[in-house]
Amino acid sequence: MPILKKSDVTPERPVIITIYGQAGTGKTSLATTANSPLLIDTDRGYDRAINRCDTLIANKWEEVTAEFETMKSYKTIICDTARAALDDYLVQYAISKDYKLKTNTLKRFGQIGDDFKNFVNFLRSNGSDIIFICHDKEATEGDVIKHSPDCTGQSKDLLLRISDQVGYVSVINKKRCVSFDPTETLTGKNVAKLPTLEIPDENDPAFLTFMADIIEKVKESIQKQSEAQKEALEKVRELTSAIETMETPEQAMEISSEIMNLTKMQQAGLRKMFSEKTKSIGIKYNPDTKTFERCTQSA
Repeated sequence: MPILKKSDVTPERPVIITIYGQAGTGKTSLATTANSPLLIDTDRGYDRAINRCDTLIANKWEEVTAEFETMKSYKTIICDTARAALDDYLVQYAISKDYKLKTNTLKRFGQIGDDFKNFVNFLRSNGSDIIFICHDKEATEGDVIKHSPDCTGQSKDLLLRISDQVGYVSVINKKRCVSFDPTETLTGKNVAKLPTLEIPDENDPAFLTFMADIIEKVKESIQKQSEAQKEALEKVRELTSAIETMETPEQAMEISSEIMNLTKMQQAGLRKMFSEKTKSIGIKYNPDTKTFERCTQSA
């Protein structure tokens, strides 16, 4: 693979979305509205989905890996549920390869993590988007009930870390909705900065592509962020060069205005360089006239 320069725009890549919620909120049906999906059913819930799609009914992880070649023909792979895959199937798979891992929890999870990452990387290499479905886990902290994907601690950390978008499916005012923003009560991740979305009724044509549309918005957002970062980097380089060649108060004024348009993080290094340059060429800012002027020589 060629080296991706820091100034390059990141090429579009597959995305990973995790959705979770209480039983009966239609998580599986929602996931199957993605583009060309294959459902890996590890939780025996495929027959409850409104939208049926091609389904791999797996009883153990070996039955998943055996279908890797078949998965190449699908654009979206849905894993329902992530907990069953990580905490049940992959645990037994790791122990089957090394029986000593049955009593060595630390090494066992390391192996599970490696096998899970291999699975994700394989699907990504095929260009497949991935959706992980989880049940809702409630935890009470004082008077607050917090909701998060139902996986054991380390598995959940791994899942949340690799996910681009994490959404909670719930019923608000008798309407099914999916919310991505993290709050005091919800675990979330919202790279695409999507608002809470009302899920269309199953008879609404918009429902048929609902998840496919979300995935497309996430990809567009990631791409725009990459382009914005490239533009910002180019602007910093331009201003760095302009500061180095700055000679007049007029140039200082123009450059100062340009620096103000950058983020605080981008401004930090430039401001120091700008201050040192103006001092070296005898220019200072006059707060009364709000302009840069030549320093007057004292007698």
